Amino acid sequence: MDIVMTVVLPMLMAYSLIGESFHEIIGTLMFVLFILHHILNRKWYGSIFKGKYNARRSFQTLLDVLLTIFMVAQPISGILLSKHLYTFIKVQGISAAVREIHMCLAYWGFVLLCIHAGTHLMAQFKSLKEKKKAVFCSLAAIGTAISAYGIYAFIKRQFPDYMLRKIAFVFFDYSEPRFLFFLDYLAIMILFISVGCLVVTGLTYLDRKRMMRKGGKAK
Repeated sequence: MDIVMTVVLPMLMAYSLIGESFHEIIGTLMFVLFILHHILNRKWYGSIFKGKYNARRSFQTLLDVLLTIFMVAQPISGILLSKHLYTFIKVQGISAAVREIHMCLAYWGFVLLCIHAGTHLMAQFKSLKEKKKAVFCSLAAIGTAISAYGIYAFIKRQFPDYMLRKIAFVFFDYSEPRFLFFLDYLAIMILFISVGCLVVTGLTYLDRKRMMRKGGKAK
């Protein structure tokens, strides 16, 4: 399910390049997978108010709450704009405003989803580092190189402008080969997955240092 969501995410960002009808279909699929993901992880809701919060848990909880809000608002705004699957839902006079909100949510949701993935992949990377250090180092080097290009692609694809609503419409270069578009978005995905990994690593280190200081004082 997570693999399918990962594949669908950059396709959703292509919008006009894949066709509006297909965009609505995979957008619906993404929302269904998101709901299933939450059903499978429903115990998380019950644990929110239990236990102590350190820096890492606070960050991940805030990230998950924000992502949930974005992932609910995104399909709702998409349904209001629908020209194919949900034409039976008509709300007059709000299309321009909703289109801007939907676009802004799309870019924020893309970034937050990638960071979220990175925070949960850190455990697998840590295990890989312990078992196969050479493989881990190779992947880390490749990931760093791709992330460096991802910064360029992030600016090139005008993510900051779309996220801050400085541009009202997404501009696509229809003469550009599709694979170049998806390569750029893949690089941006890897960039923010790496950001998620680094943030979790840093917060885990700070929490460990804080616990050690408390232990020292107690003694």
